[in-house]
Amino acid sequence: MDLTSNTTILKSRINDEFVSNNETISRPQEDQTQINISNLPSNILTSVVTGSETTLNESRPSLQPEKRKRLYWADCARIFSMFGIILLHSAGYGCEKTLLKRKDSNVMIICLYNCMTRFGVPMFVLLSGTFILDPSRTFSFKKLFRHNILRLATAFAFWSTLNALINIFLYKKNKPSEFLKLFVVGEEYLWFIFMIIGCYLVSPFLRLFSDDVTLARYFLGLCIFWGSLIPTLQNIFSSYQWKEAQDELNTWTSRWHYHFTLEFVGYFVAGYHIVKHVTIKSFKIRGLLYALGLIDIFLIFGMTYRLEMKTGRYSKDFRDSYTLTVAFYTVVLFIFFKHEIGRINFSERAIRIISKLSALTFGMYLSHMILKGLLSRYAHIKQEEFLGIKLTSPVGCPIFWMVISGSSLLK
Repeated sequence: MDLTSNTTILKSRINDEFVSNNETISRPQEDQTQINISNLPSNILTSVVTGSETTLNESRPSLQPEKRKRLYWADCARIFSMFGIILLHSAGYGCEKTLLKRKDSNVMIICLYNCMTRFGVPMFVLLSGTFILDPSRTFSFKKLFRHNILRLATAFAFWSTLNALINIFLYKKNKPSEFLKLFVVGEEYLWFIFMIIGCYLVSPFLRLFSDDVTLARYFLGLCIFWGSLIPTLQNIFSSYQWKEAQDELNTWTSRWHYHFTLEFVGYFVAGYHIVKHVTIKSFKIRGLLYALGLIDIFLIFGMTYRLEMKTGRYSKDFRDSYTLTVAFYTVVLFIFFKHEIGRINFSERAIRIISKLSALTFGMYLSHMILKGLLSRYAHIKQEEFLGIKLTSPVGCPIFWMVISGSSLLK
């Protein structure tokens, strides 16, 4: 084989490799480039002919994507949020409503537990958006539907079936003929799966502007106005029985027929935007944000407790996931994990523990409500009881939380 043919073969192999790694690079036509080897120095010709493939690979630019550095602070945020959700459900709606009904003074502590832990689900959505909306990550509809959405749908099918069977055959709350209804609707806590699938379905559109700072902030501004401010005002007018103002606001908003940036899609977009485009270098500014976040928790608690004492009814008007108060608190906590936990240099042992716990969080979410029901019914462990021993709810709820959390980790 002569020198010219060797050169042509090597040139073709290099072009093929470039094309196989990057589909946007078009294959050059063979007749577009001519190599005049007669004018090349002999040492270069020798290198072309006899140089090893390894030498060629080292000399050309690497087209392999750089290995991503894992965000261990995000794993920590996920773990923290999961334990927060379990505490919320351990001390949640049922317990607080019961204490209010019997006018128990312990309701104040339980109300505080429930206000502190409202960040859980919004934090999960922020974290989901952090990774799904990254344009540098390879996207395909095949991966979206066969991996992301199918995984969630499979989880829903399994746990909805299990919940339905428990309600029918163990708790005897429903008839076997109601299985299909129970399966399709699912238990209340499984709403999270429907919501996150909805975010995944619109993610191809959201990815188009996730790295456009102006468009992303315009979108988030719409989310804050329509998805948080308006609902918060509606809750305030309703809570304080300002009926005329409430009717006027409801009429005004209904005429817009606006549904584009409501509820959790704002958190989904904000997650990636904060990680990629928001860096607060000044510790004084971050410290001020953290202080405001703490104040916000007690503001949520104060307004909620005052309203419940006034009406005697359970209220989530100031602590629902989409309210401005909860949104601000959640975002501040997210920034705390990014900036403060993100600067920690974890040991190898800590990394193994964090990675393991993070991998378990989704299973913990799916199983913890079943465990809560089983422990309450058969082990006599609940908000005001531990193995038959009566407790006050401020003590019993944290114990209940620890038992559920520990049980959900046993996989």
